[in-house]
Amino acid sequence: MLIIVQSSPTVQRHHLVIDSLDNIVAEGTIVEVGVDSSSQTVHGVPLAAENIRVSVSKCLVENALLPVPIRDEIVFVSDAIGTCVAWPKDWVIPATAVGNAKQAPRKYGRKKTKQWVDTDKDDDDLEHLPADLPPALLSLSKWGNEFLKDRATIHTKLSKDLFGTERKIALFRSDLFAFTNVQEVAGDTIVMYMSFLREKLKESNMLNMIGFVDPSSLGVGNSTDRSRSFSAALKRGKPGQFFLVPYNTGKHWILSVVSPSEELVYFMDPMKRRMDVTTDEWRTIVNQYGIPEQIGDKSCGYFIMLYMREIVQNKEQNWTKKWLTRGDEKYTMQDVDVVRQEWAEYVLKFTSN
Repeated sequence: MLIIVQSSPTVQRHHLVIDSLDNIVAEGTIVEVGVDSSSQTVHGVPLAAENIRVSVSKCLVENALLPVPIRDEIVFVSDAIGTCVAWPKDWVIPATAVGNAKQAPRKYGRKKTKQWVDTDKDDDDLEHLPADLPPALLSLSKWGNEFLKDRATIHTKLSKDLFGTERKIALFRSDLFAFTNVQEVAGDTIVMYMSFLREKLKESNMLNMIGFVDPSSLGVGNSTDRSRSFSAALKRGKPGQFFLVPYNTGKHWILSVVSPSEELVYFMDPMKRRMDVTTDEWRTIVNQYGIPEQIGDKSCGYFIMLYMREIVQNKEQNWTKKWLTRGDEKYTMQDVDVVRQEWAEYVLKFTSN
């Protein structure tokens, strides 16, 4: 389909607001596209009839969350500068109109489908919790039930030591609900566990052995952009160092362990599917016989974290031989709960931000 972007002799500046006209978080311009909004996508995500495409030119509130994030990769307004995002039509106001009128505030909540709809409540139940939750996750969920309301988040900025550049993180009430109920996990959830694992590597003096690649860097842009981003991440490596690379195919998490110096990739799919790779960069795929298979259809993210945990704990880095010889071993819910406990203990450190 050919999309024609309409040009205009004058570009009108707009204020981008959230909840009310008083809450201006950014400035930008409307980008008119010559097709109906219901047929448009922004970074691969449907635009939706209630939204409009805008180009963000200036951020006024650095920690403001985008009303329509791009998956779990571009979440803050400051991340959207220089690119186009979807914004609710009622919250895109000509600069000359601000101050002339007031409108009733509206709240937007995120559903599990990653779409945005009008809602007046946070409908992810953190009050009625499953039985036998790991203690730290129980404490985090109770805290979230009280404080993660009205689009509040647990947010922080991870240092460049993890991925080579600073990484902003925002965990929503829905992320805690998913983790509490062993549902699909988002990218920022996994990134927080990667940050935890890096601390464990530091304690074990293993930082020169294992590095990490940000899963969000593999999901934005075209294939060329993603390849460049991936290549730049690998260039940070030291001789003999492995990189742990979680990747979401759209509805499923997989893990690749990459050795740039050996031009070797270990491909780990919790569903034990085989993958044909013919490029020189991804030359060798290890047989997955000894990799534990996921439980149910929503646990792939937890198994990816378990895979990474086992690799980080293996000081001799002979995990390939271990997995190839241990047979049809399986993870249990007790193993998953170990990860959920560690993750929650780590996240609790950021609840005062």
